[in-house]
Amino acid sequence: MPSLRRVVLQCTVCCGAALGFAAAPTDAAPTDAASTEELHGLALSADIPAQALPQALGAFIDQTGLQLVYVSNLAEGRVSGSAPAGLPPARALQRLLAGTGIDFTVLNSRTVKLFQKPNAAASPTIAAASTATPGTRLSPEFSALEEIVVSATKREELLRDVPVSATVWTAAAMSEMHMNDIGEIAAMTPGIEYDFNAQWGGGVLTNLAIRGIDSKVGSSTTGIYIDDAPIQARNGNFGNPYPITFDLARVEVLRGPQGTLFGAGAEGGAVRFITNDPSTTDSSALTRAEGSFTEYGAASYEAGAAVGGPLIPGELGARLAADYRDNGGYIDRIDPLTGSPVDKNSNSSRTELIRLSLRAEPSDSLSLTPLIEYQALRTGDSSSFYENLSDLADGILRNGKLLSQPMEDYFGLASLKLESRLDGANLTSATSYLDRTATATVDTTNEAGAIYFGGFGNPLGTTYPTSYADAVPTLTSLRQIVFAQEIRLESADSGGPMRWTLGLFYSNSRQDERQYTYLIATPALPAVYSNEDYGDRLISGFGTLDIRMAPGLRARLGLRVDDVRSEFSQYSGGFADSGVPALAQNVTHERPVTPRFDLEYQGWESNLLYLTIDKGFRIGGVNTPLPSQCGDAAVAGSYESDSLWNYEAGAKLRAFEERLQVAMSGFYLRWSNIQEHEVPACGFGYVANAGEATGKGFDLTLDAALTSQLTAGAAMESVDVRYDDTVFMDAKEIVDRGAVVGGVPHVPAPWNGTLYLRYQQPLSAGISAYAHAEELVHSHNPGPFSELDPRSISYSPLYTADPATYQLNMQIGISGAHWDNKLFIANAFNSLPVLQRNADAGNSSLIYAYTFRPRTVGITTNWRF
Repeated sequence: MPSLRRVVLQCTVCCGAALGFAAAPTDAAPTDAASTEELHGLALSADIPAQALPQALGAFIDQTGLQLVYVSNLAEGRVSGSAPAGLPPARALQRLLAGTGIDFTVLNSRTVKLFQKPNAAASPTIAAASTATPGTRLSPEFSALEEIVVSATKREELLRDVPVSATVWTAAAMSEMHMNDIGEIAAMTPGIEYDFNAQWGGGVLTNLAIRGIDSKVGSSTTGIYIDDAPIQARNGNFGNPYPITFDLARVEVLRGPQGTLFGAGAEGGAVRFITNDPSTTDSSALTRAEGSFTEYGAASYEAGAAVGGPLIPGELGARLAADYRDNGGYIDRIDPLTGSPVDKNSNSSRTELIRLSLRAEPSDSLSLTPLIEYQALRTGDSSSFYENLSDLADGILRNGKLLSQPMEDYFGLASLKLESRLDGANLTSATSYLDRTATATVDTTNEAGAIYFGGFGNPLGTTYPTSYADAVPTLTSLRQIVFAQEIRLESADSGGPMRWTLGLFYSNSRQDERQYTYLIATPALPAVYSNEDYGDRLISGFGTLDIRMAPGLRARLGLRVDDVRSEFSQYSGGFADSGVPALAQNVTHERPVTPRFDLEYQGWESNLLYLTIDKGFRIGGVNTPLPSQCGDAAVAGSYESDSLWNYEAGAKLRAFEERLQVAMSGFYLRWSNIQEHEVPACGFGYVANAGEATGKGFDLTLDAALTSQLTAGAAMESVDVRYDDTVFMDAKEIVDRGAVVGGVPHVPAPWNGTLYLRYQQPLSAGISAYAHAEELVHSHNPGPFSELDPRSISYSPLYTADPATYQLNMQIGISGAHWDNKLFIANAFNSLPVLQRNADAGNSSLIYAYTFRPRTVGITTNWRF
C-alpha cells in the first residue's frame, strides 16, 4: 500500500495543475534565481523510469522533497527520460526533462521553476512512446528514449557521465541487432578483435583483444566478468568462457586498461556481462522464438523464456531464465583421400542456458542477491575449411580432416551479492565461484606429419596423409575453478563534493589442462602427454577518490596494489617427447601497482570532457619445460607480468535537443615487458618478456536523429600498436622494430567500424513498423609482421593478414507495446572472405581458414510484459 505522504503528494501534483504548480512541503520562500548546485533536496532513493512526465515529476517530488512550479498544461502529453537511484536532485531533473523541450531554473534551495525552452523542438508524446519499438535508441552508446546506467566505476552512473571509452549494449539493442554471442558483439563493437585458430578449429585457442593489446600466450589481456565475478582464463588450448546474451540487462565493453578497479587481466580493457536483477515489486516475462536458414547450410532455431517477479511482495523476488539455441552448420567434412562426403554441415553447434537469481530485501537498507547459472556450448566439428578443397565463389566449403573435431565447453557459476546502506556509506560484498570444464578432440595428423614423421609418403607434401591409419588425434581438456571475494565501501552521497570507494579483493584460481596425443594405430600408448596445473592467488587493496574542484570540474584518483602468487606444475612424457622432464614445478611472486587519474569537466548542457592516465597489467607465469634437444631454451624458467600505461583524452557531447550525440577519445599507450611467444629452432615454444611497444589511435561514435522517424550513425576506431625495437633471443631475431604486435594472422584491423540507418513508421495506435540496416567494415592490416620477415625465427611466408571485409545486416519488423516480430538477413550480400589463414608448417601447401557465416535469413518473435 502506498504511503500516506505519497498519496498526499500525488493529490498535490494533480490539484496543482489547476493552480499552476506542483509542490512538496517546504517553508522556504522564493528568492533570486540560484545555480543548480544550491538545491538542498534528497538524492533519488529509487529509479524513476521513463513514463508520462506528470507522473515522473510526482515521483521526483516524492523522493527529493523539492517544490516544482510550472504552468498547468506544460507537462501534459509529454514523456520523461529516466533517472537512476543515487542521482542528486539537479542531475535527476535534467535526466527527466531531457528531450521534452522543458528546462528549469532554481528559485531557491527548495524551489524549482519549469518552463518551455524557446523554439524547442517537439518532444516525444505518450502516444508516440507507446508505438516505439522496445530498445529504440540512437546507438549502442546513447539512447533516444532511455539513459544507460553502467557500473564501470564500481558505482552506478550514467554512461554519459563516466570518463571511459565504452560501448554498452542494452538487452533491447542486442535483440534488435540479433547479437547472440561474443563473436557478434565483437564484430559490432569498434576496437575489438575476436578470433580463433583455424588450424585447430572454433572454440579452441580463442582470442579477444581490445585496442590491439593482443597476445596468444600468458594470461588474458582482456578481463571478462559476469556482474562482479571474474571468469577469464590463462591462454592455453582454450580461451576465455563467454556468456550468451539471452536475458542479460546489458553488456559493457570498456576500452583501455581497467586495472585499478578490476585488477589483473583487464590490461587492454574489459567486457562485463550484466545480468537482470530480480524485482521484489514488479513482475515481468520474456519469450523468444526464432527460426532461420543459412545458405549452403542447415536450419537454426532458438527457444528461450524468462520470468520474474515478487514471491513475497517487497521482500523476496526471483527470476528464472532458460534458453536453447541450435546453430546449423555450413561446412561439409569430406574424405580427403577420395573426396566423398563424410558429414554434411558438420560444424553445427548448440548452446544451453539456465539462470536462477533471487533478491531478498529483509529491510530498507539491506539486500541479498544470490545467482546460479549453468551454460553449455557444444560444437560438432571445426568451422575451418581447406583452401584446396573449397570454392567460396560457389559456396563450396569443405573440411578435409581425417577425424571430426567436436568441442564442449560448459560452466557453472554461483554468486552472492550483499548490499547494505550504512550511515554515510554503502557496503557491497560480492562472492563468486566458477567451475568450468572444456574438452576437445583435435586432429593433429597434418601437424604430426610435418614435425615428427617427415611426411606420410604423399607426393603432395609432408602434411598430407595417405590413409586413415595415419590419423593422430589429440585429446585436450580444461578444468578451471575461480573463487573470488570482493568487499567495497563507498560514499553514499553520489552528488557531494567528495566521493570515495575503498575495497579489498581476493581470488584463488586453478587451471588444469590435459593434452594427450596418440597414434590411431596404437591408442593405448600416448605419443605425447602433458598435465599442466596452474594456481594463481591474488590479494588486492584498491581505492578511488572523486573530488569536485569547482563547478563542473572533478578529479578522480585511484590506486590498486596486488599481491600475486602463481604456482605451476607439469607432468609430461610420451615416446615422441624424449628429453622432457617427467615432473617440473615452479613458483612466482609479484606485487604490481596500478594507479589511475581522471580529470573531467562537465558543463554547458552537461557535456563531458576528460583526461585519463591509467595503468593495467596481467600476471606472469612459468614456462612448460622443453625437450633436452632445445639446448639452453629447455630451461626457459618463468616470465614476469607485463604492464601498460594509457594516456587518453575524450569527450561526450550532445546538441540539438540531444538529436546529435557524439563520443570520442584519442589514446597513446606504452606496453612494457611484453609476454611474447618465442619459437626456438627445436620446434617448441616458450614465453619470455621481450621488448616494448607503442600504440596510438582514436574512437568515434556519432548518432543523429535526423527526423522523428529516421536515425543514423557511425562508430569507428583506429588502432596501431608496434614494437619499439628489434628483439633478439639466443642470438635469433624474434621481432623487428616497427612490426605489428600480435603476429599474423591474429592482428587487429587498423580501421574498423559500423554504419547504421533506422526508420520507424507508426501504423496505428500502439503498433509501428521499422527497418534497420548496419554495415560492418574492417580494413586490411599491411604490416610489417615478424612472420613475413626472413630474418625472424618466426618466418612463415604463407601467413597473411585478413583482407578488408564488409558485411551488411538488415532487419524489418512490426512491434507493439509487448511484442516484436522481425525478419532479419545477416550477411545480406553473402560476403565470404578468407579469414585467419593458417598452416601446420611454414612450407606447407595445406592451408586452413574460416569465413563469415553465409547469408542467413530468419524470423524472430519476442514477447514481453
